[in-house]
Formats: sequence, C-alpha cells, structure tokens
Amino acid sequence: MRIFLLISPCLFFFYPVRGQTYQSNWDTYVTEVNQKPVSVVVDLGLKAVAPLKERPYVVIVRTKLAAPERNGQPGKGEITRLDDMEDKLEDELSRISGAIYAGRFTQRGIREFYFYALDSIDYLKAVMSAMAGFTEYQFLCQAKEDRAWENYKLVLYPSEKDMETILNRRQIDLLAGKGDLLRSPRRIDHHFVFPTKSKREEFLHSMTRENFQMAGIEDGPEGGDMPFSLHMYRADIPDYSRISQLFIPLWENARRLQGRYMGWETFVLK
Repeated sequence: MRIFLLISPCLFFFYPVRGQTYQSNWDTYVTEVNQKPVSVVVDLGLKAVAPLKERPYVVIVRTKLAAPERNGQPGKGEITRLDDMEDKLEDELSRISGAIYAGRFTQRGIREFYFYALDSIDYLKAVMSAMAGFTEYQFLCQAKEDRAWENYKLVLYPSEKDMETILNRRQIDLLAGKGDLLRSPRRIDHHFVFPTKSKREEFLHSMTRENFQMAGIEDGPEGGDMPFSLHMYRADIPDYSRISQLFIPLWENARRLQGRYMGWETFVLK
C-alpha cells in the first residue's frame, strides 16, 4: 500500500523495444559497501522487461573522477562535466550499438556506466567517439555477454531495503510538492501484514515502547499469503531525516517476523 507514490521529480518516458514499450523510471539511491558510500542512478522501469533477449551484451565504461571528495563522490565543480559525459556515452552507444542505458554507480573515486547492446562489434568505436571530448579523464571499457542481465539486477537495481528508502523519499517529496513544509508532526498511519497471528502478536509486543496506537486489525481467509493485517499510527514529522530513524526500522522489524511493511500514509499540512 503506497498512498503517496511520487511521479515527479523522477523522469518517466515510454521507449519502444522490439514490439513492446516499457516505461522508463529513473531514480537514485545511496547504499554502503565496506562502510563506503555508493551512489547509484538506475532506470527502475527496465525491471519490467529485463532481460531483453535482443540485447544480451552489457557494455561497461569505467572512468576515474578528476577531483573526488573525501567520500569518493564527485565535487560540485565536476558534476556538470560528468553529466555531459553520461549524455554523450548514451547518445553514441545508442546510435552505433543500439544500446539502452541502464544506469551507473559511483564509489571510491570511480564511476561506472552500464549499457545493454545488441552486440559487441562496434561498442569500442562508440565509446571512443563519446570520450574524445573528455581527454582529461582516464577510462576503461568492456563488453561481455550478460543474457540474464545480472549486472543490472545485482549491481544497479536496489535491494528491498534500498527500494523502501526510495519509496519513502518519493512520498515525502510529494508532500513537499503540495506545499507541506515538513516541520509539524501529524498522524502517520502504518500498515503491515503477517503470515500468522502469532507473528503479528510478537510484532505488537515489540512495539509497546514506541508509542504507537492501534487503528485496526483484521484476519483474512486462511491459506492466504499474508492474511493477518495490522494498522497502527503515531504522530511524527515526515521529513528526510526521519526516514531511516522511523520507517526503515519498522520495515526491518516486520521482515524479521516474516511479515511485510505495506507502507505509510498521511496528509498534507501547510
């Protein structure tokens, strides 16, 4: 249940792919690997059609950042240049190799771009053409078979936890877009489902110190996937700083008990 599922500022476009159309859905998230930040930009919309049989080759372009910050991410002065590089790579690989841009990640002063191409014949020509205008950057590139699109699914696509963060951020952005200053507490409702009554009761017991109020409880038909639902609420401020402090722990606690956090809902407060 996602009451406030944001449509903007993410970009949505419809792309034809050999007789079918998929809805591009770009977003970004930050995760950690070995306690170092990894920023990822990915087209979530590709998940609906991946893997594309006619594009079995992944083209990976790796470049070193010219002036990375201490956290391994680009500084403000370099972002525009890297964006231009990204656009040029996408244009040339699409034109020459029929490639689809899937996303990129940045960590430890390295940025990698991922494309899925029809073949591996002319990818080097496309990359060299794109990078000709960026002589200050060192880069490596390769094309390899990836029929299952494992690089997209395992490297770029967010984990369940990262996806939860994306959806929470989208909901908060939607509130802000409607004029909410995100400064005042208000009732926020949370919805959960569980496979058994005992798991739901254990979850409720674990929440006794968190000042949540019961709003509803319902038992569905036996034999269902998650027939035992729970609806709770509490007054909170739905701003960015509270995403990890409130929503992610709820998701993790429900998951620990084989349950599922279905999302939250609230109202605009100006």
